[in-house]
Amino acid sequence: MKKALLLCAIGATLLSTALVSTSCGTSARKGTDTLKVNTTELGANIIGYKGPTPVEITVYKGTITKIEALPNIETPRFFQRVLDSGLLDALVGKTVEEAKAVHLDAVSGATYSSNAVIKNIQLGLDNI
Repeated sequence: MKKALLLCAIGATLLSTALVSTSCGTSARKGTDTLKVNTTELGANIIGYKGPTPVEITVYKGTITKIEALPNIETPRFFQRVLDSGLLDALVGKTVEEAKAVHLDAVSGATYSSNAVIKNIQLGLDNI
């Protein structure tokens, strides 16, 4: 009896972990006309100055509508340079194919962080 309960508990834990992993949006999620790609897991090995710098890319009917930086542990004042640079807005309004052809430049003073963000954007676009 105890063994059966233990197996049920382990099974429930594994199932809930799998459901949480898939619902976190770490890969492409399709809605009706909207697609979101979250690079939290996809780009976990892409490191900025202090750690991963994931992004979420939103595409509506084939056009990028938003690229958002997700929580990270980069130094806030340096990461703010990335946000202020317009790097995340540079591809908004472009199709995915147009965006893949754009060369994004690193932000001076936040090179490691911005290069990691650029790599996450490229990875996200490649997974659409």
